[in-house]
Amino acid sequence: MLRKLKLTRVGPGASLVMDPIARRFNLITGDNGLGKSFLLDVGWWALTRTWHESPAVPNAQDAEIAFAFDGERRPHQAVSKWLPGAQTWRRAPGRPPNPGLVLYARVDGSFSAWDPARNYRLYQRPDGGNIEAPPAYQFSPRQVFHGLRRTITEGGQEREQTICSGLILDWILWQRSEDPRFELLRRLLAALGPEGEPLRPGEPRYPYPDDDRAIPTVSMPYGQDVPITYAPAGVQRMCKLAYLLAWSLSAHERESASMGRPMSRQLIVLIDEPETHLHPRWQRTVLRGIHEAVRGWHDDAAPDVQFLVATHSPLILASMEPVFDPSRDALWKLDLVDGMVQIAKDEWHLRGDASRWLRSDVFDLGEATSVDAERAIEAARRLIREPSPDPDRIRNVDADLGRLLPAMDPFFVRWRHFMSQHLPPEPA
Repeated sequence: MLRKLKLTRVGPGASLVMDPIARRFNLITGDNGLGKSFLLDVGWWALTRTWHESPAVPNAQDAEIAFAFDGERRPHQAVSKWLPGAQTWRRAPGRPPNPGLVLYARVDGSFSAWDPARNYRLYQRPDGGNIEAPPAYQFSPRQVFHGLRRTITEGGQEREQTICSGLILDWILWQRSEDPRFELLRRLLAALGPEGEPLRPGEPRYPYPDDDRAIPTVSMPYGQDVPITYAPAGVQRMCKLAYLLAWSLSAHERESASMGRPMSRQLIVLIDEPETHLHPRWQRTVLRGIHEAVRGWHDDAAPDVQFLVATHSPLILASMEPVFDPSRDALWKLDLVDGMVQIAKDEWHLRGDASRWLRSDVFDLGEATSVDAERAIEAARRLIREPSPDPDRIRNVDADLGRLLPAMDPFFVRWRHFMSQHLPPEPA
């Protein structure tokens, strides 16, 4: 499990420290541009030694990244300094420590997986040499659908390896052959569906003229089986996540068995904005659904699961209230203080509903309304505090409130009662 991240002169802040990182859920909040996704990127790199695209760029030549995690065998901690000449971050040479299985779902639909059974070994070539396994599996959004491949050289000849066949081909093959992986996929889809509407595989279809590929379908609530390539964005994202979880977990199980070693005892999942494309009703269940899905993927070997989740959704935070445990979970808030980005562990409070989360220090909204209504409410509050408010201003603010708020809005009702002596009587 990831235990600590400390970024010095790299990223949006002079110093950002997450320590200690909670063992189960870590919910990371903050305004756009303050570094939520960046922290996930650095966490992924600290655990796997790989960047999805380009390395983090420091703000000064003496920048460093310190981190600590529980390896499968022993705790590991390190400080990585920026090497200006090489334009990279120093890591200790030799075999890296093993953090367990690490999965990273990004907001743009790309995905990364690091598997100690597959990304941690050399393959023997027929000529006696070695072929190094990929340092990690890095999927673009397109590769999730259509597969991940690489070219290797054996005996002077190039050969293409299919690392992953992709969702479209694997889903069809698993479904038609009654492969056990399809049952895992089916369970994951059900767990990731919206409240009361589990995602269900439908019958494959051939939707494209002059294309002989069968395409997986999803059974929609209105009774149609829709090809996954035509499915709504939220359905596509959850289907991709379910597939990649099924692919990663089943491949890890298979490779561990072939090597005669136990499966990983740790699973670390990083997710950037799981609420993206999801209806509010779906947002209320998505994170707990993902947790239940990966926690119970194997009856005989349930791993310890740690989540690092960046989110803008008050509904996701509200949905976590029944299960949040301060001894195992943490809420982290990125904030801009005097022009400097800071991160701190926020004390967990029950807010009860999403609107109170919006008005809390986590999201810093004055009101869960339009900007115009918030300004009118603030103007009304200033008038209420004045000992002798101007009658014309009262009438103007009252007109704004009446235009921007419903008649039964609690604040509007209190305002009309408080200012009744300054306002014309309500029509009968």
